[in-house]
Amino acid sequence: MIISDEQLIEMLSPAEMELIHRGACRILSQIGVRVTHEDIAGRLLSRGAERKGDRIFISQEMIEEALAQTAKTIRFDAPEPAHGFTLDADENQVKFGPGGQALFIVHPVAGGWDRRAAGTNDLKQILALCDQLPQVDFTTRPVECDVPEDRMDVEKAKIFQQYCTKPMNLANIVKVEYLDKVLEIIGNPAYVSFIVSLVSSPLALDDFSGDKFVALLEKDLPVSISCCPQGGSTAPFSEVGELLQLHAELLFGFVLANVIRPGAKVLYRGIPITSNLYTDGSPRWCQPESIRRVTLAAQLCRYYNLPCCGTAGVSDETEPTAQGLAEKVLSWTYGIASGAQYINSALGMLEQVLSVSYHQYVIDDIALKIIKEKFAEDGTGETSVLAKDAAITALSHFGVAVDREIEDELTARIRHIENALEPYSEEYIEDQIANIKKAVEKTSSTVFMVAARRGLREGYLYQGDRIDAPLDLLDVTERLKSSGIS
Repeated sequence: MIISDEQLIEMLSPAEMELIHRGACRILSQIGVRVTHEDIAGRLLSRGAERKGDRIFISQEMIEEALAQTAKTIRFDAPEPAHGFTLDADENQVKFGPGGQALFIVHPVAGGWDRRAAGTNDLKQILALCDQLPQVDFTTRPVECDVPEDRMDVEKAKIFQQYCTKPMNLANIVKVEYLDKVLEIIGNPAYVSFIVSLVSSPLALDDFSGDKFVALLEKDLPVSISCCPQGGSTAPFSEVGELLQLHAELLFGFVLANVIRPGAKVLYRGIPITSNLYTDGSPRWCQPESIRRVTLAAQLCRYYNLPCCGTAGVSDETEPTAQGLAEKVLSWTYGIASGAQYINSALGMLEQVLSVSYHQYVIDDIALKIIKEKFAEDGTGETSVLAKDAAITALSHFGVAVDREIEDELTARIRHIENALEPYSEEYIEDQIANIKKAVEKTSSTVFMVAARRGLREGYLYQGDRIDAPLDLLDVTERLKSSGIS
């Protein structure tokens, strides 16, 4: 899928993005990242970083050098050559794939839906299904095998090699010592890429992830550097504050990547979502304020002209619903318009990242086709208009009678996505950096939770009406049967 420059949304001005960049640079130079991995610390220090206690401080010069060095094009080959593609930072190309590492399968039962533990057979069937779905451009591991951990990497590689003809994102590798064996099983290293959650928020390198990051980059494999803080718990509840912290954590990853291998093939994957501080603090993946923040993160990535790994369509619903479909459509639409090029976890996801559903994969494939058609027809470049039209069309396709109440709810959600609630100013950014510094020094998320009270009063967390209507899934069920999925 290719979109035009006019269809790219600009929710942050160049001046505002520059403020975030400079603020993130100050975080890395003044607060630093906690690094206890001695080999990685040594590598960074040898390239000009500074150290005080267990914290490593990165200069703005190191950051800008890394951004200049990072690969601007990344090739993703596939066992079936026609499925291969190249991401070019200069192009508005968008590719979609599933993902998740989900624990459960949501399936239909008499009178509704139930869930069960996911296992090896589900991995096989989901990969086979995704290989057939036309909107799936690459396949990321959806669930794990039900085998002991020391066999996980090898068994998973065997299944991917057997069932997948598209570019393979193996996401996480459990044990670094099995990497060579995994690549041998796949047959061609050019078929695979990975995801590494390198930094634990706030601002602490994960040693185990560091080992994996080094091993993958030394073999010149593409890696999405993933960072998923939750505003209000592991990051500031403030949109500006969360973006600053997220951006600093990802920029640290780009610096380290280019220390390990200059010209590293890494993608920026920022997922700044919010915590539900009204209830249990659970993540709000597909709500308007999170959709907005993820859109802003992708726009920041494209500001540097870097390949961007987006995340969209991770439903907060526990089963396929009209509410979840509407949320997914808005998430995908703004993910595309943000400039994200390699959109992960885009199909099948339910219950945040805990569950997937065979039915949801097909629902999502149909809905993505609708969105692509809307972008192809669009001549206005107005994301809000396109998003609402796509949501109405998708809901209607599955038998939902879209009335004025539903249209108003979609409009309200879109308004929340597009409207800023905070200033982007030097003074406000300094306040947020001070809050992050305080949380790091106290090593406590309570700092972020206490500071969240203002945001709760000002409506940072969207509270709207549900779209409660049954979905007509007869066509979905027939497509699953014709795909040979039991």
